[in-house]
Amino acid sequence: MRNRDDLTLGIDVGASNVRAAVIDPLGRILGEDKHRLVSKEPPQVVEAVVRAAKTACGAAGIPFAEMRALGLGVQGQIGKSNGMVLSAPGLGWRDVELQKLVQARAPKLFIKLSSDVAAATWAERAAGAGKGADDLVVVLVGATVGAGIVLGGRLQEGVSGAAGDLGHVNIHPGGRACACGHRGCLDAYASAPSLAAWARDDLRIASAAAKAVGKTPAVGRRLLEHADGDPDRINAAAMERAADAGDDLAIHLLDEASRLLGLAVANLVTALNPSRLLLGGTLLASSPRMRRGTQQSVAQHASRSALAVLEVATPALGEEAAIIGAALMAAEAAANA
Repeated sequence: MRNRDDLTLGIDVGASNVRAAVIDPLGRILGEDKHRLVSKEPPQVVEAVVRAAKTACGAAGIPFAEMRALGLGVQGQIGKSNGMVLSAPGLGWRDVELQKLVQARAPKLFIKLSSDVAAATWAERAAGAGKGADDLVVVLVGATVGAGIVLGGRLQEGVSGAAGDLGHVNIHPGGRACACGHRGCLDAYASAPSLAAWARDDLRIASAAAKAVGKTPAVGRRLLEHADGDPDRINAAAMERAADAGDDLAIHLLDEASRLLGLAVANLVTALNPSRLLLGGTLLASSPRMRRGTQQSVAQHASRSALAVLEVATPALGEEAAIIGAALMAAEAAANA
């Protein structure tokens, strides 16, 4: 019979859904639930968090009132010392006191707030593809580009909780505009939304140039075909299919994005000298070409000494990683409180 004191709630707050699960010390899910967000306003998101948590507890056969700790993983930048979500573009949040809001609904729970990437990294280290690696870097590429860092067996979150914000490393000063307000950030080139926007921008430029001389646009023709003729339906999967069909624009953009991503990751590998690098996230999962290109760029640009001891692998826990990691981090923090 399991000890209920050993069980923890993990919550993953995304841009469109809240997922909750009851997790045991080995990272196993005992009960889970998902709530679609009908509003991104903080009070409504907190309501979804509480409902999902209670439903997950019910699925695990444990009263919500008997839970001791809850871990929150949020897609965004976290203020570690004050429990605030400093920035969550997918939710349209800035400086939201999420931990305080959830605590008001569950005053007896110990609550730990972290970024979803940090949580996923800790889960992979504890129960996934990073198990056994005391020096680990996890890079996840999707709506944003984020990195989780474990050194000497400890998760490195930085003084304010912003360590690993790889998407806002500047790789092209004065380049494409980023949602953060700067120009040239990695996110502006290698995140899924920005890569699609980059393709649409180049298509519009090529179309305008062709029409100016009375010609039919040829650039990106196959890419448009794989997006059903609608530029707004361009995504990484469509770009991958178009590249496989020989579309020059799709090939160029995927290769350039992977080169820049690999360059940033190579610098991280050189600086931190991890034994294992996990490359994953929804974008790399939908574009094998971009994943290969990223690995090639890392191999080309990282130092020889760092590469000599580096193992590159794929994360194992998928979309469950952030939930598992948030719970494990909360359990550890509660035990040390």
